[in-house]
Amino acid sequence: MFNRKEIEARMTKLVTDQLAQGKAPWRKPWVGEAGYVPTSLQTGKPYRGINRFVLSLFGAEFERPLWATYLGAKQLGSHVCRGQSGVPVVYYSMVNKRDKETGEEYRVPIMRLSTVFNVAQCCTGCDTCEGITIPAKWFRPRPAVPVLDGVATLLDKYTDKPRITNAGGDEAFYSPMLDSITIPLREQFDRAEDYAYTLAHELTHSTAHEKRLNRKAESGFAPFGSPSYAREELVADLGAQMVLADLGVSVDMDNSAAYVAGWLKALNDDPSMLIKACSDAQKAADYMLGIKAEDVETADETEEVLAV
Repeated sequence: MFNRKEIEARMTKLVTDQLAQGKAPWRKPWVGEAGYVPTSLQTGKPYRGINRFVLSLFGAEFERPLWATYLGAKQLGSHVCRGQSGVPVVYYSMVNKRDKETGEEYRVPIMRLSTVFNVAQCCTGCDTCEGITIPAKWFRPRPAVPVLDGVATLLDKYTDKPRITNAGGDEAFYSPMLDSITIPLREQFDRAEDYAYTLAHELTHSTAHEKRLNRKAESGFAPFGSPSYAREELVADLGAQMVLADLGVSVDMDNSAAYVAGWLKALNDDPSMLIKACSDAQKAADYMLGIKAEDVETADETEEVLAV
């Protein structure tokens, strides 16, 4: 049995460990195929507060944000599969207390920990159980956001772009080894602009390939938080903004406090990073759009240019 301080410490470490690996659900402009709010399969009610945040972090690898306790899975006609690890959640249990002076009884909430498992970790049917049943509403189709004209133009102009796979899932990434991009389905995005930005971000990463700009992009291999990872992510962010602006696509950038604080730290650690990243981002945008150096205005190399 854990006391409140122990529970708070355990949940905080759980979250910080995930964030240290680069998992930040507020940065994702898409949702899981069935929705993004972690929900109890037993009650049908969404989780709130710390539980919602923690399950959003740990639920990224699963198709549906549906969770049940070990006992809950059994009550639903299934069981948790052998070898699966659950995620701790916080709940409050009401206990009776008695006032020492008046003898009057009253009830107070006591913080407790429980463990839940994703529906994907539960048996779908075998010799010992009927299998877990997912309510029909979780199969509700979402409309696909349109491909903006600017995105279509980008895909047309980027003539040697990598292979792009729109796959149902919860990840968007560029693979340098395979020279391919994987991105969630357009049905998983709420706005066409979010799809545009996510695709442009990964396309910018792809310009680092040795057969293109041969940029020293190590985001696919370097650990999260390293200087090389931070710089390449900054290049991808800036490159996506630049190329979409050139194509007339307006995108609202993520302004979460944690995201901004992360970039501030990276820039403070290396003041030269921003100028270098902007230069690389511009080269990436130009490359994708087929713009040659002689087609754009540049400062004379012998001229001292001051930014005021």
